[in-house]
Amino acid sequence: MKKRFLLNGPIGGWVLGGGQFCLAVVLFATGLFLGFSVHDSEIVTTWLPQTNSEDFPYIFIGLIALIAGLSTALFLFFTHKLRQDLYRVQTKVASLTIFDELTGLINRRHFYDRLEEELDRTRRYGTKLALIMVDIDHFKKVNDELGHPLGDVALAEVARLLKANIRTSDVIARYGGEEFAIIIPAQGKNAAFKVAEKLCNVVEVNDLTLDGPQLKVTISAGVADADDLPAKSEDPKAIMIRMADRALICAKKAGRNRVAAHQNNSDRQFKLL
Repeated sequence: MKKRFLLNGPIGGWVLGGGQFCLAVVLFATGLFLGFSVHDSEIVTTWLPQTNSEDFPYIFIGLIALIAGLSTALFLFFTHKLRQDLYRVQTKVASLTIFDELTGLINRRHFYDRLEEELDRTRRYGTKLALIMVDIDHFKKVNDELGHPLGDVALAEVARLLKANIRTSDVIARYGGEEFAIIIPAQGKNAAFKVAEKLCNVVEVNDLTLDGPQLKVTISAGVADADDLPAKSEDPKAIMIRMADRALICAKKAGRNRVAAHQNNSDRQFKLL
């Protein structure tokens, strides 16, 4: 992460403007001093008629310096402000390319990048890796009964519960709609299965307090393990996602609110106790 200097902070513009104002005052004082110094000098007598040299305004040069200093200060101040606004817009645009606006989780595109990185690390160092695909049960019914605005609130709350109950090293993303994907580095299928069971329990026992009604939802989850990937595959990322998705479909077909783990050519379902 880049260091954030004082001038890039919220008060940076005022600090810069204050410094520039002080510079303008110094310039004014310097110009005033020069105005007194050159009075009746050859420069003044050359520029002005001899008869008017005594009436030459001492403050004239100081005012010129002050105006120049203030103009420079204002120019630099507003330039700095525009640069800050541009930086904020660029930061927001960059954030939107990575994070989902509703849930605050990373989006599908960035999830693909992270999964590919973890798969590369797994192949290189022989570490474990598991993937959990999560889907909110009957979420269409929630949207139909409560409306999409409250459905969005419920979706964001489920995302918060999921993120709060995984490790900081795990990677959770909004995969699409009401579906989430969780990368579990350095853990195999059994450990990931326990994580998925915990998440199912957490969501089930929590009431989602909305603006009026209280909503209870459940989730289903499918677990895949990098150890089950074919020895030679052109796109292990797509295969691993497909394995987790198939396990998720099996969990839903078996009654929802449960976890299914991919087992090579078959998927085994486990009823959530």
